[in-house]
Amino acid sequence: MNVMTLCKKIFIILLIPAAAVLGISEMSAAQSQSADPGQITGKVVDAQTGETIIGANVAITGTTKGAATDLDGRYSIRNLQPGTYSITVTYISYSKKTVTGVEVNPGESQILDISLQPKTVGMDEITVTATADQSSAAGLLAMQRKSVPMQDGLSSQQISKLGDSDVGAAIKRVTGVTVQDGKNVFVRGLGNRYSNVQLNGSQLPSTNPNKKEVPVDLFGSGLVSNIIVQKTFTADQSAEFSGGSVQITTREFPDDRNLTLSYSTSYNTVSTLENTLTSGGSSTDFLGYDNGKRKLPSILKGQRLNDEIAPRVVQGLHDNWGIDSNRNAIPSQSVSVNYANQFNEDRIPIGIVGNFSYKFARDLQPNKIQRFIQFFDSNGPNYLTDYDHNEGVIQADLSGMLNIFIKPSSVTKIGLKSLYSNATTDSKSVIEGPYQNGINRLTVLNFDRRTVFSNTLELETYFRNFMSSTLSGNISYNRAVRMRPDRRTTRYNLTGGEYRFAPFGDNNGHFFSDQNDNNYAGKLKYEFTPVDFVRISAGGNITIKDRSFTARRIAYRDQVAPFINGDVATQPPSGILADELVENGALEMVETTQFGLNQSDWYDGFQSIYAGFVSTQWNVIDRLSFELGGRVENSVQTIEVPLNLGGDYEEASRVDNTDFLPAVNVTYEISDRSNLRAAFSRTLARPEFREISNFNFADFFGGKRIYGNPDLERTRITNYDLRVETYPRGGELFAVSAFYKQFENPIELFYRLTENVEVFYDNAPEADLYGIEVEGRKNITDRLQIVANASYILSETKMGSGASNRVANIERPMVGQSPFIFNVSSFYTIPKWNMNLSLSYNTFGERVVTVGQSGQQYDEYEQPFHDLGAKIEYPLAGVNLSLEASNLLNDVQEYTQGPATTFRYKPGVTFQLGATLSL
Repeated sequence: MNVMTLCKKIFIILLIPAAAVLGISEMSAAQSQSADPGQITGKVVDAQTGETIIGANVAITGTTKGAATDLDGRYSIRNLQPGTYSITVTYISYSKKTVTGVEVNPGESQILDISLQPKTVGMDEITVTATADQSSAAGLLAMQRKSVPMQDGLSSQQISKLGDSDVGAAIKRVTGVTVQDGKNVFVRGLGNRYSNVQLNGSQLPSTNPNKKEVPVDLFGSGLVSNIIVQKTFTADQSAEFSGGSVQITTREFPDDRNLTLSYSTSYNTVSTLENTLTSGGSSTDFLGYDNGKRKLPSILKGQRLNDEIAPRVVQGLHDNWGIDSNRNAIPSQSVSVNYANQFNEDRIPIGIVGNFSYKFARDLQPNKIQRFIQFFDSNGPNYLTDYDHNEGVIQADLSGMLNIFIKPSSVTKIGLKSLYSNATTDSKSVIEGPYQNGINRLTVLNFDRRTVFSNTLELETYFRNFMSSTLSGNISYNRAVRMRPDRRTTRYNLTGGEYRFAPFGDNNGHFFSDQNDNNYAGKLKYEFTPVDFVRISAGGNITIKDRSFTARRIAYRDQVAPFINGDVATQPPSGILADELVENGALEMVETTQFGLNQSDWYDGFQSIYAGFVSTQWNVIDRLSFELGGRVENSVQTIEVPLNLGGDYEEASRVDNTDFLPAVNVTYEISDRSNLRAAFSRTLARPEFREISNFNFADFFGGKRIYGNPDLERTRITNYDLRVETYPRGGELFAVSAFYKQFENPIELFYRLTENVEVFYDNAPEADLYGIEVEGRKNITDRLQIVANASYILSETKMGSGASNRVANIERPMVGQSPFIFNVSSFYTIPKWNMNLSLSYNTFGERVVTVGQSGQQYDEYEQPFHDLGAKIEYPLAGVNLSLEASNLLNDVQEYTQGPATTFRYKPGVTFQLGATLSL
């Protein structure tokens, strides 16, 4: 079966859900639920603090029918006949509250969230009339208002309105957050080095061998309950915290049964239906997995390549070097299934939330400009490389989630959260242009697979009669895998008007790499209230990380002089790199894999982190609360490399530190709706395994080669924050924040002083960062809401006068820091048609991506990208239809170095049509 036939079958299969959605909806709409009983569910919280109340009694007024709130403050009154009810809520030390006019419809769940006022003189009972349910966005704001640290966030409802398909697309809507390359999170202008990403309370490992990169684009928005970005440090958080902590929480106990089927397809103005670059792969590539066709020949396991086994090795290697351009890029296809339900509610409740999603896309990324500047003179830039890069990309994403929770009692909750995500990019590139004094034509065939598996077991229990104490903990195992099986590259030089094979160095050959990261973590936290005005929490964390990275390099080199000058040199790679030419000795196949302490393609990384913390929250003075906390962390990080293949490993690098990290958060309630906040803390940023290893790698000949540095030191950071916030009405917010951060030994990427395109990690002496954030959320009318935020950030890295001979500027902004960030979104509802409209805009200021070397005069900057998006949602025959567009301004991605462009790509405008059916 050829690939085109297979893709056609896949396309047809993926269209089935769309037809099923429309067909099933007709049957679903015809079903009557008039005889079914309904229920009332919701949450009870403290009106002043926003904290959930455990053990409150919620009853139908005048009856004994009711329920008590559980550990999450939730309750559920089931088997109610359709009608109008009054609900009475009571709890010790709180005023009784009665809610009238609660409508229960046949077969439906009426959500009623209730806030109780602490008892004061003259306030013993309150009666109100039920109104429309609060949105998840309003609930998140309530939590933000009463939280100890400063934080911002997004609810699942907001993400749905914006139409963002994954966490990477959604999180850039949060104040002060930008996303680079769709997955690298920058908080307050600081890159992923200075932030941590947690999934259900556990830190995730990086899937990128070159840097700390948690692929937030792997997590579909349908999996998420909320995303919170904590911006000030608290003692219970990891010390690797400066820009902020991105906390992704997946869904837990559902209020009722829910099953949804979704299908979407998209069209891109640059790519779709254009001829793209393709090549033969394996029969399972469309699922995101290689079936073994690209694997390293088994004969090479445990031994280096030599002349004796070379003929057998070449026969076991992938022999398809050709790149075709006779197939069209097709509209992307995406399907997902979400299921949520709660069982055994009357005894031991069990909640299940599951998700499965699959996405397939075949795209074209044409005419990317990639340049490297050696130096500037009076005539302008002198380029080492000036490449035109055309790339065909097949993207296959497969993910699943299963969360299971049980409540053995109303005060105990146990949960198991599991998530698996696999994303594969199968790319074929043709790169042409000058390198030094010649003209090159390069080809790259790359199969890049990233996988994340996360498993977390959680426990939370409440001791009502022992100082209102809570014990919570979790143990987790997270695994990240990145595989590059058989990355194939070739190089041709333009000679006499035609491209001829260039069998020199390592430019033609195979590259195999396999990275496996394992994170084992445990966390325990105990909170109690010895007196009314003091809350104490204490606990500890243990985190064990290990990484195994292996790479093998095999190159083809010419052994017969006539072969270079013969007609064979103009043949395509499949003709030149044929098995028989290796077997008869015309081509030599050599292994260039490196081992040793100075430079190695293999390394093992190990890190142990032991931490303990104590924190006290004080409410001694009316309206003033403050939290004083301290954390001690010991971290030992080592890199070991083998001296030869199969040989013993020796330690090549070691970073061993113990740090005390204070944290202070103060909140003064200016009024019932306004807060003044201040915070001080000290935090860290540690180097990654790759950065302290001696491994190096370049994407293609003349591309940027990245080196590690075993002598890197950790970065120590001092943080100051100030914030004024007000919440005029439910769901509304206006806040202004100011912050200052001081960095000692920040880690950045510098150019090496060589003639090639080489960069390495090193510590700058110091840096400062300060900024202002403004955010607002306003309900203009009951139909129109505006959400906007802006950040103005300045930073300065000071290299010292001794560095003037190796860097372009001894004072410059920090790498990755944008001077401004701006987001605005508007949401409009047309009740008559039940239609929702949204419009969003996001941009950022230019930011340093690479520190320039002395001869270049300038640092390299990424230029602003203006992303305008829109979405329309409309229900039709029981199906929720959506149409959305992104990059409506048709902006370009561009890097510059002084007056010259070093990278440029026009991604085009993307339109997406989707359909969702709820069963």
